[in-house]
Amino acid sequence: MSEQFHVEPDELRGYSELLDRNAQHFLTIKDHAISKGGDTSGFTGLLTLLHPVVTGVARLYGETLDFANKTMLKDADALRKTADSYEKVDLHGVQLMKQAGGGR
Repeated sequence: MSEQFHVEPDELRGYSELLDRNAQHFLTIKDHAISKGGDTSGFTGLLTLLHPVVTGVARLYGETLDFANKTMLKDADALRKTADSYEKVDLHGVQLMKQAGGGR
């Protein structure tokens, strides 16, 4: 069964820009999490034993946010490529119509 759908390449590009902006938020959150959440400067006495745990958790959280950032940027790039592909196919279709005499 063939389904009909309509794609707006500019909408795909707009969504890819949104993904780019949102991906940057992951880096902002990462910086804050590592600088504030991983801060052990006030740990004294027995709390110094927690230094490796706190910094390790902050580091892992930062790596997770880096992964999310890279994945979202990859998806944004894929959307841009998809939009370009749809435009090329549409342009090719228009050229074929003109050659056949239907797009005067």
